Amino acid sequence: MRSAERHQLKQDQFAVKTQETIDWASAHQNALLYGTIIVIVVGALLVGGFYYQQSREQAASTLLGDALQQFSAPIVPAGTPPTPGFPSFNSAADRAKAASGKFTEVSDKYSHTDAGNLAKYFLGLCAEDTKDNAKAEQYLKEASGSGNKDTAALAKSALASLYHNTNRDQEAINLYKELIDKPTNTVTKSSAQMSLAQLYEAKNPAEAKKLYLDIVKDKDNPEQVINAANKSMAALK
Repeated sequence: MRSAERHQLKQDQFAVKTQETIDWASAHQNALLYGTIIVIVVGALLVGGFYYQQSREQAASTLLGDALQQFSAPIVPAGTPPTPGFPSFNSAADRAKAASGKFTEVSDKYSHTDAGNLAKYFLGLCAEDTKDNAKAEQYLKEASGSGNKDTAALAKSALASLYHNTNRDQEAINLYKELIDKPTNTVTKSSAQMSLAQLYEAKNPAEAKKLYLDIVKDKDNPEQVINAANKSMAALK
């Protein structure tokens, strides 16, 4: 098999593993809404492209793909017969503990790669699943300092969600406003607006409505985003 064909095969295999995580991502972080779904696809593009550049990035990408496959494994009731070749777990915490080891390996071995930075983001999500908010904040802060703006923005959005969930709303608001002002591929302006509006709903519905209206008026937004904003706005008291 020619070298180019081998590279393409490896890249396709990584893309398949990456695709398996999209369903998990869409359900895992409600506050991130659309941004979290996008990151897996973007991660595949960012990381997969390096198969053609250097062996270190290739190794990091492959290991990250293995970690993502484990992190996206299904949660099944205790006593469910295992399916050979397809890992499963009885709780999100058990899954997170298992995946953390692989993400840590990526982060430690390949700290200066896009895969290594993205691994820290997922380590933050794993820590949240195990109820270790302090560790989650640490990892997400590290990822938010990434030189890759897409990874950094994603980590900031997850960090804002963590702040909101731990009664630190002003810190969350500050991060969401920053993301609205500086959108990226992984956290679009409308995604950050939706998250901030959801935060405002309970204590400041007027501000939430204003954000939803801004989303609806922006005709560049996808129809599904506009529909979601309209639905949320209609539900406000």
